[in-house]
Amino acid sequence: MGGAALAAHSPMSMPGPAASTRRVGRAMAWGVAIGVGAVVLRELVRPREQTALLIDWERVEQIALARSGEAGDPPADLSRDQTYQQIAAELEPQLAQALGPGSAEPGARVYPELIAVGRRQWVRFNIRIFRQMFEPLEGLQQLIPGSLLLNFGQKGLTRYLGLMLGLLARRVLGQYDPALLGREPVETSSLILVEPNVQAWAQKDKLPVDELRRWLAMHEMTHAWEFRAHPWLQSHLEGLLKQVLVGGLADGRRPSRLELIRTLTIGVGQQWKAIAKLQAVMSLLEGYSNLVMNDIGRRELPHFALLEGAYRRRQEQRTPLERAFLRLTGLEMKMRQYVIGEKFCRDVRNAGGQELLSRVWEGPDWLPTMAEIQRPQLFIDRVRSR
Repeated sequence: MGGAALAAHSPMSMPGPAASTRRVGRAMAWGVAIGVGAVVLRELVRPREQTALLIDWERVEQIALARSGEAGDPPADLSRDQTYQQIAAELEPQLAQALGPGSAEPGARVYPELIAVGRRQWVRFNIRIFRQMFEPLEGLQQLIPGSLLLNFGQKGLTRYLGLMLGLLARRVLGQYDPALLGREPVETSSLILVEPNVQAWAQKDKLPVDELRRWLAMHEMTHAWEFRAHPWLQSHLEGLLKQVLVGGLADGRRPSRLELIRTLTIGVGQQWKAIAKLQAVMSLLEGYSNLVMNDIGRRELPHFALLEGAYRRRQEQRTPLERAFLRLTGLEMKMRQYVIGEKFCRDVRNAGGQELLSRVWEGPDWLPTMAEIQRPQLFIDRVRSR
């Protein structure tokens, strides 16, 4: 074969002038891009003089109120307030008979005032609660230097919380909140029903609104009993919540930047263990409240079967948008807590009566783990072996 043929087919042949020029051009372009990227990244993470702000709570409130579907606060309604007071007064003896005194001091008031709120009131109420819950992060916030990147992250988190609260304001029916991690109670009363949502559900499914209010109030008043009749529960949950939020960074020492970033993003082992414990406790609380509201409701409410059927449909017949929202926000797990928690409580009671189920209220060591919530026989065996 001739030399020209060898040059044309040899893999080691030298590129022509045009190919060399293109390669040099590409190399220069990549070099410029990498250089610009490095400058931009350095500028994004460069510490600034201002203190980092993790969440802009005023902006959260603005976004949530705009998404709540309520243009303004509803006017005062004395007749409605009296109706709620009457409901609570009638339910207290029924709940006292079903639940017992718990471990609260004699004479302690177990049930706060039951009040109706609008969606905008619910948003403001929960923003105050969220701010209290995030108080352990305030000290860490001082350790984080401000930067453009952190500013972008803060805007994203702020918008996420605002949208989540705004959408939930359209759906939440009731709430009892023990004001975890707060130095002072958020309000004198934290036992509420969101009246516009209760009314909307009653109208949509043609439910008797007075019975619906009573049924929902049973659930929230049982939550009040769980906390107020067992004072150890709040401090236990506060400890778990603090571990979830800040891990081991609340011990007074100054953490390294890597440790700080890891704790506030992907978390550490201590935080993940606390999350599992927290999920187990919340499943118990929601399941127990569901069990009680259904037991009393079945006995006291003439249209209980109608209410229960509507509740099941509400849980099962969600739109694709609602399902996506619940999945993205993690609230799908919250909805699941009602189901697996109630099944746990029912299975334990069926195995050993109310006496066996009541052992969960004796202290932190008697609370079920997540594995026991999912397989109640594990809890039954553990309790019976002690």
